[in-house]
Amino acid sequence: MTGYSKILNSVDGITYSLEIKGVNHKYLNVSFSIPSLFSSFEVKSLPIIREYVKRGSISVKADIRGEFESDLVKPDLALAKAYYKAMNLVKEELGISTGEINVGDILNIRELFKMELDEKKEEDIWAGFEKSLRQALEEYNSSREIEGKKLYEYLFEYVNEMENLVKSMQKYEEENRRRYEELIRERLEKFPDVKIDEERLEQEVVIMIQRADIGEELSRLQAHILRAKDLMKSEDSIGSELDFVFQEFGREMNTLSNKSKIPEVLNLVVNGKTLIKKLREQAQNVE
Repeated sequence: MTGYSKILNSVDGITYSLEIKGVNHKYLNVSFSIPSLFSSFEVKSLPIIREYVKRGSISVKADIRGEFESDLVKPDLALAKAYYKAMNLVKEELGISTGEINVGDILNIRELFKMELDEKKEEDIWAGFEKSLRQALEEYNSSREIEGKKLYEYLFEYVNEMENLVKSMQKYEEENRRRYEELIRERLEKFPDVKIDEERLEQEVVIMIQRADIGEELSRLQAHILRAKDLMKSEDSIGSELDFVFQEFGREMNTLSNKSKIPEVLNLVVNGKTLIKKLREQAQNVE
């Protein structure tokens, strides 16, 4: 399900800004945006994010500012000397006598300046970042809990509708079997000249009617409904299993569509398929 959090923390003179956005996704997919100086934090953050979030497409945008920035840029003096020596050599080789190599010429070489943190400072900054990340994830989950309550209400309502629909179908079980038998006999009457063993015919009719019996599918649907309700009461991560149960709803409904011979049941099947589509769409939002 969707979620959002944004925090601004200050720890030991360092300011941490984090924004987390999440949308529905079948699996956990995390994208990270953080200054390149702290790129190692992304790898460290992923296990922490997995502690709080199991499914969804998560976007984490982070920024870190503080006094440490004044000591970040360090010149590579050895490389600067090498550049200066090479530039003078080029002048001599080409016979260039005018103009002196100045500081501006050297400063234009980006490779001479690097941004780096000492190991101890990076560890200190990570400690503050981890604390801020966990706080942001807790707020993110809080926002999802509010939506989760609404989602539970929708799902429970749809599952109850499915249960009532199954009960309505059960009222037509006997009529569906009788109509199927009538269809078989109507087709046989089109061939009056064909000699048929009545006893064998009765046996075949019984077998075919049994194949058309929708009771088994309705029983399985009822079992799946009970399973869905049990899952929705669970505090565990149930999204994938719930989606599978709703997929099984669809399998049984497709079989019912093939076996149904009366319009009342067929109309209920159409309604059932519409319900299943809604259930599976909502199941993608469940972690």
